[in-house]
Amino acid sequence: MTTKWLYQVRIRVNEKVSSDLRNGIKSSTTNKISAVAKKYGMTSVCTYDAFCDYCQEAEANGVEKYSLYEWTKATIDDPEKRDKHVKSFAFYKGSDQVYDKSLAELLHQDLASLQNNGVIEELRLIDSNPENNPQPPRKYQTYF
Repeated sequence: MTTKWLYQVRIRVNEKVSSDLRNGIKSSTTNKISAVAKKYGMTSVCTYDAFCDYCQEAEANGVEKYSLYEWTKATIDDPEKRDKHVKSFAFYKGSDQVYDKSLAELLHQDLASLQNNGVIEELRLIDSNPENNPQPPRKYQTYF
């Protein structure tokens, strides 16, 4: 049986664009990114903000129930990693962080034109296959 992986599109932008996107400030650049997201019924979510939300939820509900809490907390507390993730945005379809490959490829294709125009510094199509994604370092791995 073949596993059907789901996908996510991520972009990296400069500090100014990140600040504008995170604060809902409209500009030529944020309008372009938002228009592409809206075309597919998506929103852009700052990776750093999503990590912070995850940690806040875990702290409110008991961190022992959140297997990635320690790793995520260490990431947001590291200034170098914070600077990296604050400029990274994932596209969510409603509350879905991953979605079918066909949708991800269409979104990726439209965002590529913005990358070519210098609006986006980096564009990535990520699959949900654990072999293709970073796994928590051993010191953060927990088993239930």
